[in-house]
Amino acid sequence: MKKEQIEPLEMLLRKIGFDISEIDKFVSGEKYTAIMLKNKDIGICANVDRAINKDLSEYENIDLTKIDHRIFINAYFNAKLNNKEELAGKDLLKIVDFQKFKNIVMIGNFHPIVAKFNKMGIKSTIFDLKDDSSYLTPMSKQKEFLSKADSVILTATTIYNKTFMSIIESTPENCEIFLLGPSTPMYPEMLEYRNISHLFGTSFPPNCINLINIIQEGKGPRIFLKYGRKTMLLGK
Repeated sequence: MKKEQIEPLEMLLRKIGFDISEIDKFVSGEKYTAIMLKNKDIGICANVDRAINKDLSEYENIDLTKIDHRIFINAYFNAKLNNKEELAGKDLLKIVDFQKFKNIVMIGNFHPIVAKFNKMGIKSTIFDLKDDSSYLTPMSKQKEFLSKADSVILTATTIYNKTFMSIIESTPENCEIFLLGPSTPMYPEMLEYRNISHLFGTSFPPNCINLINIIQEGKGPRIFLKYGRKTMLLGK
């Protein structure tokens, strides 16, 4: 049985620490924030529909009660963690057979997965705070559906917006949770959280100035993911 832990960003701060002097570039657009370290590794994190404070000195002392700080430090950890060659991965649906699950819940409207599920005849219940697609289930029912789920596809934006812990704790024992998206920190201890089975993230080439510019211009994953490669960490 996996041990209970403090929330991910606090855990990563304790395990990895933070050194602002490692940062070479820091940009934030309407949809994502990016950090490039002096070794040219890049990490990104989704935003809250606005650019975060762009004054680097604001983050000298990380305060996890502030949403801008949470987004910033999430991007920093991804720059530190997500660019290792051994993390090279495959598409979620090539790793996990979702035909075997009866009650699939998706937290975050992953449009490409939804389209593939529809083609495969796989049903899922989908929740999203920001999306208004007609097929979404009202957020008020999220906890009810999580309590019966045998599989959850979970957006990593729940880490920075502080809903991660409440979501995983709402799932029944032996539910399989797949943490997904370019905001995912690829750190082995993430697999020790309740029911987390696998991590699926993204890495980017070092010194990818095109990515930095695209994020600064406020564009989202449909534009910049062409520069990324899939990464994964599989649990046992």
